[in-house]
Amino acid sequence: MAHSNKDPELIGYAEPWIVDPGESVDIKVSSTEKNYSHRLVRLIQGRRGPHDPPFAAEEIAEVPKGSREDGYYQDACPGSYARVSSWATVPYSEKDGMDVQFYVQPYLLETDHCQSIISCLDQDSRTGFAVMIRDSKFNFVIGTGGQIEVFQSQYPVNRWRWLRVRMSFVNSNFTWSIKQLNRLAEQSPGTETAAHRMSAPMVLGSKALIFGAGMFEDIGRAGSKPSSFFNGRLDSPSFRITGPNAQIAAEYDFSREISSDRIVDISGHGRHGVLINAPTRAVKGYNWDGSEPDWTKASYGYGAIHFHEDDLDDAKWSTSFTLTIPSTARSGAYAAEVKSSSGACDMITFFVRPNVKSRVRVALILTTFTYLAYANERMFDQSRSSAMVTPDGVSIGGHNEYYKNLVKRPDLGLSAYDVHRDGSPCAFSSARRPILNTRPGYVHWALERPREFSADLLMIGFLEQTGITYDVITDHCLHTKGHIATAEYETLITGCHPEYHSLQTLDAFSDFAKSGGNLMYLGGNGFYWVADVDPARPHRLEVRKGDQGCRSVTFPAGERTHSLTGAHGGLWRSRGRAPNYLFGIGACAFGTGKGVPYIPDSQHATDPRFSWVFDGIKPHELIGANGFGGGASGDEIDRLDYELGSPTDAVVLATSQRHDDSFGLFNEDQMFPMVNTLGSVCDRVRSDIVYYETAGGGAVFSVGSINWYSSLAWNNFNNNVAIMTGNVLKEFCKRGKGEGQNADL
Repeated sequence: MAHSNKDPELIGYAEPWIVDPGESVDIKVSSTEKNYSHRLVRLIQGRRGPHDPPFAAEEIAEVPKGSREDGYYQDACPGSYARVSSWATVPYSEKDGMDVQFYVQPYLLETDHCQSIISCLDQDSRTGFAVMIRDSKFNFVIGTGGQIEVFQSQYPVNRWRWLRVRMSFVNSNFTWSIKQLNRLAEQSPGTETAAHRMSAPMVLGSKALIFGAGMFEDIGRAGSKPSSFFNGRLDSPSFRITGPNAQIAAEYDFSREISSDRIVDISGHGRHGVLINAPTRAVKGYNWDGSEPDWTKASYGYGAIHFHEDDLDDAKWSTSFTLTIPSTARSGAYAAEVKSSSGACDMITFFVRPNVKSRVRVALILTTFTYLAYANERMFDQSRSSAMVTPDGVSIGGHNEYYKNLVKRPDLGLSAYDVHRDGSPCAFSSARRPILNTRPGYVHWALERPREFSADLLMIGFLEQTGITYDVITDHCLHTKGHIATAEYETLITGCHPEYHSLQTLDAFSDFAKSGGNLMYLGGNGFYWVADVDPARPHRLEVRKGDQGCRSVTFPAGERTHSLTGAHGGLWRSRGRAPNYLFGIGACAFGTGKGVPYIPDSQHATDPRFSWVFDGIKPHELIGANGFGGGASGDEIDRLDYELGSPTDAVVLATSQRHDDSFGLFNEDQMFPMVNTLGSVCDRVRSDIVYYETAGGGAVFSVGSINWYSSLAWNNFNNNVAIMTGNVLKEFCKRGKGEGQNADL
């Protein structure tokens, strides 16, 4: 994709995304200008506007500033495919023939380009062959050495229907058959068979075998890189040499090694392949019948791979410069700040883990799983089924920078909130690309307030003001190290939206509480969806949502088990791990309107057991009347619910009331049709501030609102949300860690 916009552009990403002090980080930049400068900063607070705290970023003097004179534009090159490089070793000669068979399920027929399903075609040498879909018809493109010959089927290709395709090359004769498989009692077209005489026998050539793409832009237009991407599923391709040298050249069983980026040849010849840009595995194949909806238990039915033209796992940009993080660096969020003379700039964000010598007692957990889940989300795209929908409608904020910049770069991939161009849900999100909404100044395009990372930086700004020493750790740290990642701390603080978690990260929180640690859940919609990463590929996050929960995508039945780990996807609540059990509250509603304040429980506010939470706040004073998103209870919100596991000794210190009708109850809270579920008429649409003491000797304080940090930072932290947050943090620091829960209990 060439840059055609007149506005200058300067964006990039860091690899790796999360590093230790002393490690190096490669910064990969795309620039429409040759000259730009760079420096390394630790991010503290990224907003600049009315009622904001001052922008704050600490320059890391130990790392020299730099300048570049070799900037250039870089494409991300999306599109998934499989490549078999050893295809050239197939012992095929003109005296031999070849039979090819595969099953295919097209998901997108109306495109402006051909879609290559299988190809070893080399248009320059006029060798090999390709099977593609163009204008809703199969095209067979064959190289005879002297020319490229094209044969078009007239068989009606229907979206979402499995077809069996067979091809045969014998001397100069080419035949094919195409049959749509019956789906239960649905009528289907008959079988098409055709035979043609070529000018000469097919010459196999020496190109790699590619599934889901081809080394050409169109028939007659060779390409230097894979293109003509297929949108759909491929199952069980096999290649058999006939004639005097008869043998199975290759036979692929895509149900093997599903968790890997490898495709397995079961012919015995070892012509295995690799997957590029993470196509979706663990999806239903041509012979799936519903008898087993979990691929880890099924003996058949999961032999397909779903390829997409907009899959992106690794942008593979060239490294522009490398930074070495000082061995003494503090943990936190960092950025390579790049600027050009024209004013174009970017804060290329990455994260530094705590120093092994750190002995601080407080840790803020940045929600890197959630950052990835939302990475470059495009729910503003009303042409897709994943567009955001709310009771009062959705509009794009005027002059929103994120929206403008992302629209210019459709090549930067999708999020866990988007459907692919072919309408199927996106399973993966990657850190190996520019993530334009993980930036310090990010403002949500519809909510017009900071969210996720930019909101979490407000808490870092607050911690800097308190003078309390703290570390920053990430979801990835919890996932890979478990309780070891939190063992040195006495208090853990969440981000504003800790929505996505693996079993390992959930267990890290519960183990910490059992050990006597204190938890401050200062967000909303937390601990909601199952997510997974593979430690060998930590840049890639997998999320598969089912038919429950507030969501913009739904994975079909039989495809809700994660391919990376075999974990069952969906809501943690549906797996018996509702956040209420540990944090006292769970997600219940969402709204795009302005938030509302909390009303304190005056009895608890004056009770000596809890009054310390309200020090400096009047007993009847509304909590969080102002903020960048209205009141402190807003966006996605959580409430106490004993039926869902809230501890019986959990105390509601304050609660929100009277949300407007832009807020609606989450669907998993309603069994009958959705009536009386909007904010003005449903008392289940609310945030609760909850406190309880744990069996381990620690305590849990939860606020149940994404908006909390937007009110915390209002008027440079001069407000009662900041007062209450400080009261709890200081009390937890004073108490320290409890003795821990008796393992025998």
